[in-house]
Amino acid sequence: MSHQEVIHQLKQLVRRLRWLSFLQLIPDTLVIYGILQVAFNGQLVTLFTATFTRQQAILVTALFVLIDLCVTGIRYNDRLAGKRLISQLSGRLTTPEAELIKQFERFK
Repeated sequence: MSHQEVIHQLKQLVRRLRWLSFLQLIPDTLVIYGILQVAFNGQLVTLFTATFTRQQAILVTALFVLIDLCVTGIRYNDRLAGKRLISQLSGRLTTPEAELIKQFERFK
């Protein structure tokens, strides 16, 4: 890949990581909400106005955890891809390119 292609790919990756960081808040919140509801309710647990038995609520919370793990895995793979892209860069970087690498490194 040429230098410009690597920079373009890295820009797209930073944009995607920014979006995924925001998106990660949703499953994180769902997991915390599910755990709190299961912990502080009796045999019937209400999740988002739907009533579940305790076992069903635990299963729904487990599904929230799986979604959270999937998003985490996607972010991890994107960080690895970004590291590989950065390793392909050689020579002197311009100021915007160096800033782009700094932005990427904040997502670690």
